[in-house]
Amino acid sequence: MSERILIADDLATNRIVLKVKLTVACYEVIQTDRCDEVPKLARDTQPDLIILGRGASDCSLATCRTLKADPVLGMIPIIIVSDQDDQQARLEAITAGADDVFSKPLNEATLMAMVRNLIRARGAENEVLRRRELSRDFGLAEAPALFARHARIALIAPDAETGIYWRMHLATEIRHRIDIMTHSQALEEVGAIKAVPDAFVIASTLKDTSDGLRLVSELRSRQTTRHSVIVVQDCGETPSPSSMALDLGANAVLRTGFDARELALRLTRLLARKFEGDDLRKNFDTNLALALRDPLTGLHNRRFAQSYLDRLEREAGATGQPYAIMVLDLDRFKSINDTYGHPVGDEVLVEVAKRLKGNLRDMDLLARYGGEEFLIALPGVTHTQAQAMAERLRRAVSDQPMAAGKVAGGIAVTLSIGVAVSSDMTQAAGSAHDLLQFADQALYRAKSDGRNQVMFVSDAA
Repeated sequence: MSERILIADDLATNRIVLKVKLTVACYEVIQTDRCDEVPKLARDTQPDLIILGRGASDCSLATCRTLKADPVLGMIPIIIVSDQDDQQARLEAITAGADDVFSKPLNEATLMAMVRNLIRARGAENEVLRRRELSRDFGLAEAPALFARHARIALIAPDAETGIYWRMHLATEIRHRIDIMTHSQALEEVGAIKAVPDAFVIASTLKDTSDGLRLVSELRSRQTTRHSVIVVQDCGETPSPSSMALDLGANAVLRTGFDARELALRLTRLLARKFEGDDLRKNFDTNLALALRDPLTGLHNRRFAQSYLDRLEREAGATGQPYAIMVLDLDRFKSINDTYGHPVGDEVLVEVAKRLKGNLRDMDLLARYGGEEFLIALPGVTHTQAQAMAERLRRAVSDQPMAAGKVAGGIAVTLSIGVAVSSDMTQAAGSAHDLLQFADQALYRAKSDGRNQVMFVSDAA
C-alpha cells in the first residue's frame, strides 16, 4: 500500500506541481485548498505526511501549531513549503512545529529525499508507539521521566577553528555537553567508550566532498550509533548534499551558513524523540523478558507459550508443515518437596529445565507451563520424529539422578509426557490450542497407566 500524503495550499498551481511530483513517485496524494479543513481531513485519512504551503492566506504556521497540539495528529510529520528562502522563515516554521522546511525554487531531488526521510522516521515512531501500547497491554508502562535529560553532542567540523566557532555559539542556545571530534575519533573512539554521543553534527565537507556523507552512512550502520541523532551542516557544495545526506540516514540538513538557533531547535526536538525511543526500547525489552519468562528456570512462561501457539498454527497453515505439542509433568513431584523442602524442589526444576533444553533444537519452544509442568512445541516434525524426541527427553531426565540439595546419590526424577501431532489429527483438532488439549489428555493417560512414559493422543483414545 502506498504512503499517503496530504497537501494543503490555497494556490492551485502549488498543489498541482506537488501532486504531479509525488504521484510519479507512487505516493497517494490528498489535496485541500483550505487550512481549516486539514485537522478533520487528517483524522479521516490518517496520512503518513502533511505538506503545508504558505499560499496566499499564509495560514500554514497556525495550522501546523494546531496539528502538533493534537495528541494523535501531532505524530504526523509536517513539511512547510516556504516562498521565502531566508532563515527567519525557516525558524518560524520550525518553532511552529514543522519537522522540516522546503524553500522555493523547487528542487525535486531534495524534496523527495525530505519526504522519504520523514516517512521513514514516521515508521520508526510507529514502532515506538507499538512498543508503548504493548507495554500498557502487559501492564508494564512506566511513568515518564520527571527531569530533563543531559545529552552529549559531538561536532565534526571541517577544521578545528570551525569546530570551536560552532561550539561557542551552540553553547549559548543549548544546555548539553558539546565535544569537538575528528572524523577518525567519531569512528574509532566512539565504539570503545560507553558514553556514545546522543547527537552528531557533521560538516558535509571534511577532507573532501564525500567524507562527511560517508561518515553519516558509517555511523547509521553501526550498532552503537544507529539511534543517534545526525544533523548535517551544508558547507556550500554544488550540487547541494541535502538529498544524499537524508537518504544516507541524516535526520536533518541545515542550509549553508551556520545558525546556532536553528541547530538548537532541531537538536532539542530530535533528542526528545531519541530519548523517548531509547527508554521505550530499553524498558520494553527488559520488562517483556521479565513478563514472558519464568524467573526460576529462565524458560518462557505460560503467557508466551499461548502466543507462540497462535503463531505456530498460522505458520503451519501457510506452509502445510506438521507440528507437535508435548505436555510434560514430573512424577510425584509433591513428595520431593515434602521430603527435601521447596528449595530443593526448585533446584530439581532448574536441572530438569536444563536437561530438556539441552535436548531440543533452537527452533523448538520449551516453556514452564505450571508448577512442575512443561510445554514443548516442535515445528515441522512427524509422528515418528516426535516419538523419538519424546523418548530422548524422558531418558534425559530419568537416566541420571538430580544433584540437588546435597542429597547423597542425588534425587531420582521421572516424568510423563503426552504428545499430539497435527498430522495425526482429524478435523476435530481445529487449532494449536485444541492440539494442546489432546496432548494434555494423553498426559493424563500416561499418568494413569503407571507414569514415566510417553503417550500419544492416538494411544490414549
